[in-house]
Amino acid sequence: MDKTTVGRIISEQRKKCGLSLSDLCNGICNKSTFMRIESGELNVNTDILSRLLERLGIHLDFDEASNFDDILVRQIIRNANQADVTGDRQEALRLLNTIGADYDSFSLQNKQRYDVINTMLLFKDGVTSAEARLCNLEKSMRLTQPNYSFENLPLIMTDMEEQILRYIANTYTMIEDYNSAIAIYYHLKFYIENDTDKVTSARKLVNICYNLSKCLGLTERYTESIDVAKESIDFCRFTNNVCMLPMCMYNYAWSLTYRNKSDDRDRAREIILEIPAYCTPMTSDIDELKKNINNLCEILGVSNHLPNRL
Repeated sequence: MDKTTVGRIISEQRKKCGLSLSDLCNGICNKSTFMRIESGELNVNTDILSRLLERLGIHLDFDEASNFDDILVRQIIRNANQADVTGDRQEALRLLNTIGADYDSFSLQNKQRYDVINTMLLFKDGVTSAEARLCNLEKSMRLTQPNYSFENLPLIMTDMEEQILRYIANTYTMIEDYNSAIAIYYHLKFYIENDTDKVTSARKLVNICYNLSKCLGLTERYTESIDVAKESIDFCRFTNNVCMLPMCMYNYAWSLTYRNKSDDRDRAREIILEIPAYCTPMTSDIDELKKNINNLCEILGVSNHLPNRL
């Protein structure tokens, strides 16, 4: 990354943090030197740059980045991702555009990170289809897993590769290829269950098991769906995941309802009645959950005023 780009990044981050020129450079370099750095006139030495970046909240992780270019690119991608999470997609796209011209010089990992968030943003904005999203995600996976294919799922993955594989499974769900999604979710479940860090693995497995249970139910594999839904509820409770717990409980009740063996619907009614007690302002997709519970209440003969209390 050239000195002009470095200067622009520092300038933008400084203004975002509400720091004056003097605030940022105080104790690191004199103001005139800093002005030349920020304007892109001066190549800065690594000691000064690392201290400036640290003051800007850009933390250097040399275990995962080989040089300052890697670090700066990774931080901008993180900022773009955070902007997307908070709903500011325009800011996320703007941040990606500031580094897009340097794409060819990115490390493979940063190319992967950039491609993934760009793919997700374009899909959310309706620019690309679910099929194009799937193709782009698989292409991103092959940057670090060259032999990747649906028939050759990776046996060892980085956190980023796990995330991409989850997105791939989600995309198969979107195009209603539930069997492909199930195969990938089971692969991820088995892989993550073998992680020695049980708390971290449980946090990941909440989402994996929720989606797996849903896909199993949609393919009428109700008993499997029920078993996996129970696991997702246990993982929610183990990790205190109040956002996902009501949704996992709904999956459990839904599959019990449609399996409809002896006592299944009685148990489903019990679960439906329990769900409101676990709903909080942080509950994921609360409006969709209300609608789904309303529908299930009608099938089960539960008073339909219940979901309005959620």
